[in-house]
Amino acid sequence: MGETSSRKPAIDITSRVGRPVHELWPIMTSAAGVNAELNPLITMTFPQAGFDFSSAPLNRPLFTSWILLFRFLPFDRHTFVLNEIGPSHFVETSHTLLQKLWRHERYLTEQGNGAKVRDVVTVIPSLRFLSPLTNCIVAAIFRHRHRRLARLYPPT
Repeated sequence: MGETSSRKPAIDITSRVGRPVHELWPIMTSAAGVNAELNPLITMTFPQAGFDFSSAPLNRPLFTSWILLFRFLPFDRHTFVLNEIGPSHFVETSHTLLQKLWRHERYLTEQGNGAKVRDVVTVIPSLRFLSPLTNCIVAAIFRHRHRRLARLYPPT
């Protein structure tokens, strides 16, 4: 993917959770599931009609979402684009008001009676000099998400 493939991800994090992939996938690809991971720091708005990863067209904008700090303060606008979708992974390459590029890869793999969840996130801020700060913020958000995953679906 050109510029992204040569950039170091802001974070590459893997956690083990206590639910199998077939149970996690529909949750993690839903608006409620995404916001359960992000809460209480951040929430995202979603289309009222919802969205379905399995039938979403690839490589074109699906919807635009407000990113809300503490559930009420809009601080970014995310245009959501899916590039790749599989039975247990997706690659989203989107953009926001603050990010020229937002690439989020999520992979779920079976592990015993649970699963491993791996997120790889690469960002290119609109203002390049903000890269170090942006990477720190993105890493903190995804560490928070993985702590939430461990609480929501504790490993057995």
